[in-house]
Amino acid sequence: MPRFGDADSIRWFSVEPSCTYHIINCFEDGDEVVMMVCRSGAAIMPGPDLGRNKFEWFSRGFKHINTVNENEKNPQDGLLFARAFEWRLNMLTGEVKEKYLTGTEFALDFPFINEMFTGLRNKYGYAQVVDSDASSTAGMPKFGGLAKLCLEERKVEFSSGEKKPEEYVKVEYHMLPRNTFCTGAAFVARHGSGATEEDDGWIVTFVHNEDTNISEVYIVDAKKFGNEPVAKIVLPNRGPYGFHGFFVQGG
Repeated sequence: MPRFGDADSIRWFSVEPSCTYHIINCFEDGDEVVMMVCRSGAAIMPGPDLGRNKFEWFSRGFKHINTVNENEKNPQDGLLFARAFEWRLNMLTGEVKEKYLTGTEFALDFPFINEMFTGLRNKYGYAQVVDSDASSTAGMPKFGGLAKLCLEERKVEFSSGEKKPEEYVKVEYHMLPRNTFCTGAAFVARHGSGATEEDDGWIVTFVHNEDTNISEVYIVDAKKFGNEPVAKIVLPNRGPYGFHGFFVQGG
């Protein structure tokens, strides 16, 4: 639908069934509208049908798809495993091209970008990394790290269910200590004359360590993504999972 369009201007495209809650970014590329999202096989909300065991449903859904035994597989196993995905919608021909952008090493969700590139072609996307084992055990999503998607760089790898290697975007990781989980990650761009590149800035996220019961704010240099945080700020109270916000430039 055009930005200032009405109901009559809506275009419909047929795609493979799936569930997408969170969008990485969208932009125009020639005659195509490109949508990059986090896509899974089922919806986490509203959850299981009435009468089903809610914990078992979520626990099975969050299983890592690489660990599911095909001989013992339940239809629900791994259905909540989300991966970065791309749709290309041709506005002239109606053709749809769709593919995964990331493999099956980790599930990814709650994506974000440098917001100055919203609606524009971008080089980098970021997401929270699902700890599939912890999520399956708890029956709720837990995020054990952060991912940086280098959208213009490629690597070849084997993924679950694929008989030949596939080409995906390069992904860098910033993983958290054991039993430590993040929430509400956001990109904060560096301002000033020295900021010239899209990934010049920081990732800010709330982090909770379940062993020490300490909550902190981590600040990670987006250019040195795998390094230790440049700062850790201890919070006076527990930061609950799901807590989130956004950054506003002051003064």
